[in-house]
Amino acid sequence: MEQNERIALFIDLDNFVGFCLDDGLAMDIKGEIKKLEEHGRVSIRRSFGDIVKLPMAADKKQELRQMLQANLVQHEDIPHYNNYKNTADIRLAIEALSIAYTYPDINCFAVIANDRDFMPLFAKLKEIGKTVIGIGSTSDSVGELYRSACDIFYYHDELGSHKPRIKKRALSNEQDVIDLLLETVEYLESEDRKPLGATLVPEMKARADLDFKNYPYGSFRGFCEMLEGRGIISTEPQGGDVIVSIVPGAVAERGESQEQRPTGLLQEYMDFVKSVFKLKADLPSHDQRLQIYHKADEILAESPEGVALKELSQQVTDELGLSNGEQTAVYKIIYTLYRAQSYLAERTEDSYNPQILHSIVSHDEMEKNLIKRLIILFRKHQPESEFNAHKWSEVFVGNTSFSRLIKFVYNYE
Repeated sequence: MEQNERIALFIDLDNFVGFCLDDGLAMDIKGEIKKLEEHGRVSIRRSFGDIVKLPMAADKKQELRQMLQANLVQHEDIPHYNNYKNTADIRLAIEALSIAYTYPDINCFAVIANDRDFMPLFAKLKEIGKTVIGIGSTSDSVGELYRSACDIFYYHDELGSHKPRIKKRALSNEQDVIDLLLETVEYLESEDRKPLGATLVPEMKARADLDFKNYPYGSFRGFCEMLEGRGIISTEPQGGDVIVSIVPGAVAERGESQEQRPTGLLQEYMDFVKSVFKLKADLPSHDQRLQIYHKADEILAESPEGVALKELSQQVTDELGLSNGEQTAVYKIIYTLYRAQSYLAERTEDSYNPQILHSIVSHDEMEKNLIKRLIILFRKHQPESEFNAHKWSEVFVGNTSFSRLIKFVYNYE
């Protein structure tokens, strides 16, 4: 196949989401796009399906739409008319044939699906001289007959669409195991998934080298019974399993509160921010950062010719009554925002000390720009570390309100 081929890509979205959920695969097509670009230019990108009826939480559906937009896919919502069959595959086939005859210079057609209903379409496309690329879930899930109907076939799980392998954390004591359980319960609940034992244990083992047999309680059930006795969690029987819930207020009542002594991922992420910004103290809180933005604007408003960044950060530190040790954090924050084009500035001979003229975005946008920059740095420097948008949001603002923004930045920017 010539590398200057024009390619049309079609996605049966209902089918794609279905096999991703069944096989535990990431719902992203970046790997597919990259592979297809080895063959030519992906000129047309279409998806068809009923996102509203997908068996997913509302925020997951929004993330799916964002993924399609990020990959420049034009989506067409095709509603289910009954519980047994929708018309998305028919609409996809009609669109593919329409493009085949309307744009004769498009010689390659790629379809992401695991559906043998497309085999007649593949046969027709090959009959009129087109090359067919099929993309299915895994080698175990796709039948030989379906594969053979395509000229070229790829598997979603082999195209780099899967999440990088997480570097497992070390568990040094019982408290680490407790923190791991509580974090995992919170994570599952935030994903609208029930924290059943059968789900919790694999999730915990994916994050850490954990074997309950190495502890006095000997099993997950024994571990839960111990924590229930301490009033940290409660359990509710369901079938032969249990649903685990965190007792309200229990975390704060343990020896030290999480606010006093962050643990697990929260501490790991805070340490990363301190490291990348070369800070001796923690990053200023959300409220403190907003004060920094406001004070910097006040100082700049009084200086029409601008203020050198190092001088500006010192003035902000002094006028807010911060310690000299915190001046480094103020400087790093304003410098990062300058690099993120949140300020109008003039370059000087010292590239680390530009002349800051005035801000050009709101304080809320400044906060988002700072968060985006730190998340991109985390993805770049620690690609194998566990990523949890909810914990990152807690680092930045003390709650999970920025989780959706952080997920999108980590996955697509």
